[in-house]
Amino acid sequence: MSLPTRFPKNFQLATATAAYQIEGAKELDGRGFSTWDAIRSEYGRIRDASDPNLSCESRLKYKEDIALLAKIGVTSYRFSISWSRVLPNGTLSEISEEGVQYYRDVCLLLRDNGIEPIVTLFHFDMPLAIYDNGTSWLNKENCDHFVNFADLCFQKFGDLVKTWITYNEINMQAWSSVVKLTGEQWLCPDRPEIENHNQSPYIALKNMLLAHAKIYRNYEKNYKKIQNGVVGITNGGHFCFPASHSPEDQAASERALDWFFKSTIDPILSESGDFPVSMRENLSFLPNFTDDEKAILKGSTDFLGINYYLSHVVRGVSDNETPPSQSERDGSYAFVEGKWEKSLVTVQTSIKNRNFRICGDTWIRYAPDGLLALLEYVKEKYNNIPVFITENGCPDIVGEEKKPVEEILNDTHRIKYITGHLEVVAKAIDEGCNVIGYTLWTLMDNFEWDDGFELRFGICRVDFESPEKTRTMKQSAKFYQNFIREFKKHHNLL
Repeated sequence: MSLPTRFPKNFQLATATAAYQIEGAKELDGRGFSTWDAIRSEYGRIRDASDPNLSCESRLKYKEDIALLAKIGVTSYRFSISWSRVLPNGTLSEISEEGVQYYRDVCLLLRDNGIEPIVTLFHFDMPLAIYDNGTSWLNKENCDHFVNFADLCFQKFGDLVKTWITYNEINMQAWSSVVKLTGEQWLCPDRPEIENHNQSPYIALKNMLLAHAKIYRNYEKNYKKIQNGVVGITNGGHFCFPASHSPEDQAASERALDWFFKSTIDPILSESGDFPVSMRENLSFLPNFTDDEKAILKGSTDFLGINYYLSHVVRGVSDNETPPSQSERDGSYAFVEGKWEKSLVTVQTSIKNRNFRICGDTWIRYAPDGLLALLEYVKEKYNNIPVFITENGCPDIVGEEKKPVEEILNDTHRIKYITGHLEVVAKAIDEGCNVIGYTLWTLMDNFEWDDGFELRFGICRVDFESPEKTRTMKQSAKFYQNFIREFKKHHNLL
């Protein structure tokens, strides 16, 4: 049995983008100023120092991009709706009808091409006016504005969209996009420190979880019966392997999983309806949930989205040791950075021949075994909730940017990466894991947040030097095209 034929008929084979990363056209539709417009205007914030106006220009080229999706043959396309393009100041006081019409046009054209729209309501792109209104998700009023934005999207697009995702990587959002924290990725505007600065990720996390729950309950009560859709949430998936068999390393890896994965899922899917126990034990200031809040949170997702790119090796820390990042210090664990290959082999000898640094010297690791472990963990821990792999992929090989275009298009390393992860997804399904879809990140090379355009994850190349921002399918796009065609042929879907 070939790999494409191992997936069930209703399995979704998708690709994805995010509004800020591809759209451009910052002033079209009356679009408001966003946090990322601000970040890109701050000196030294973007690694490649690229022009703040450089973009794929997909807002203007969306018909061409959807034609490309149709050519590849994806069953679904995950994209995000820019809060700033629909609500320029982030509130219902001003609605951009042009922005609304643009996203309706996208959804209609996708459906005309037999592609199911999957919409993310928040993918790192917040109206700057909202961010500066009491600092992002720390202000509950801002969370209410987001709930209102979601409701508007259900009204305007719910007849066309049947799969919704509230937050993309809610854990990353809490730790990186609210305030600047020691040793953490910095993905928010440069602002002075605030009161209780180091408590901010936990406060933001609670507020975001409750906003998610309100959005879910609103859809459940007012839209689900008519629109017949589902609402989920996406978490960054990082499985944590212990650096050794010692009790200290084993316990440290469990705490790391609590901080990096379970903290955003346990309040929704665990019996306790609370943050993990280790977080309660380590953090006296951790926000509490009231009984009413636990009630609205419990079970407030129809599926769990997982973005998976790598796993971690984790060790315990000594009493006099100070790990480099706040999350490590708070959880009393340490990542074994730079020693992935050697360290993981000591625990998982079966994968010692894998090429972990598959795309050069970057943060991505080729570790499909970690994805399998994560899917098995979710199956056992969370009552086998439906799981959608909402992102998985790797960039062009770092350091080979100057090679001829023909060599860059021949991205065999990416085909290996995709194949390896699809193989473990198929294995997980064989084991009874309720995996309902796989999403390849990303359709085209685009703006990769603080890396700018240095990391190019696209299965289609974008020529950013050409006036037309020409798109060209890489070999990985053709591989995915053939994979999907064989899948559809097997299930008589062509």
